[in-house]
Amino acid sequence: MASPAQTQARSDILEVLRAYHEAMVEARTDLLDQLIAADFHLVHITGYRQPRQEWFGVILRREFDYHRIDVDTRSLEVNVASDSAMLAGRGIFNATINGMKHPWRLQFTMQLARRNGSWIVLSARYSTF
Repeated sequence: MASPAQTQARSDILEVLRAYHEAMVEARTDLLDQLIAADFHLVHITGYRQPRQEWFGVILRREFDYHRIDVDTRSLEVNVASDSAMLAGRGIFNATINGMKHPWRLQFTMQLARRNGSWIVLSARYSTF
């Protein structure tokens, strides 16, 4: 059984995930900036490791235009170890990527850390399922 602290951490991490996806859909890199680490990187389904600022650029230019993200909440796994965590899940990412609009079936893993009392995303990796 999870301790109250683990339950709270899980709840906080899931709130970060919700805000992260909402910011992607709204193309709000200012909000993403608050949710991710300065050295954040995202690994795409192609294996390309994209640095944070480059990712922000493609979002702002709408080369990556996220229309809707539906996470399968039953798929979510959160593992917390003190001030670090791993989050895994899957969902449908309706997006236009470099001009190709598609409902992308993606699974993801994220590494998070608690810094100054808040959880931030260190990295994210996406693959198809």
